[in-house]
Amino acid sequence: MILSTPRKQITAVTVVCALIGVTYLGVKWQSPTVKTAKDTSSGMKSADAAANPEGVLTITPVDRIQFLSSLFSGTKPPPHIARVILQDPASAPIDSLHIALKWAEETQNAPLVALLHSDLMEFKKEGKLSEVAREFVFLAASQIENETQRRFLFQQGKRWIDSGLAEDPNQMPLRNALIVYQSEYLNQPMAFVGTLKESQKIDSNDLELNFIHLNLLKKSNQIAKAVKKCEKLVSLQPENPYWLFELSDLFGQSGDSVNAKVYLNLAVKLQRKQQEINK
Repeated sequence: MILSTPRKQITAVTVVCALIGVTYLGVKWQSPTVKTAKDTSSGMKSADAAANPEGVLTITPVDRIQFLSSLFSGTKPPPHIARVILQDPASAPIDSLHIALKWAEETQNAPLVALLHSDLMEFKKEGKLSEVAREFVFLAASQIENETQRRFLFQQGKRWIDSGLAEDPNQMPLRNALIVYQSEYLNQPMAFVGTLKESQKIDSNDLELNFIHLNLLKKSNQIAKAVKKCEKLVSLQPENPYWLFELSDLFGQSGDSVNAKVYLNLAVKLQRKQQEINK
């Protein structure tokens, strides 16, 4: 099967990222190698999500201390880092936040990196709201299995999504993150389908939106529709062999071995051509 190994999948997705400028976190969510939480189908424990008397879904919030306690339940951070991340970020010196951020990056502590990016954006006016929101959501959806951390990241991401869309409801990067939040965290099909349709009216050619839609169709085993969506991605970005590999794989899943072979050959040919150019 095309892109059957995680290494090949990650390599191909990296090509997509480089060509279309989608953040690596967003793309990794859409990789079929992603692990999801196993507590419930929605990724939330039953005690964390319940309907109120009006039938509206309510979610138990996770605060900063709960998040940090979960993050450092095993290995503790150095004392000087602990002092920074435990104090009120509004009063923390910006230099101290940068030192903590550097330590988090060096130790590859992605959840803490996301939190510190948020602190710097909110309290020190450093960074972009849309990037912070997307980092929270795509990180939670792609890499985090610890439920407390996952819930905190999704909830913080949603907070910034709401803030950004309140200023401009047509921001496609935030709308795309909202679809991921609704589908991966809330598991509310009607909600994310509604957001998807609204987003298509705003910009039906948005590459990331179409990529997200493709993966939602694949997850729901709507292969015929996924083929059509992938064909659109090929038309939007014909120079990217990844879409041709995807299309070949989808035709193979649908039992169309002729087209599977045709698009596989096209993908390999285009990939080799690009490799020659990049030598």
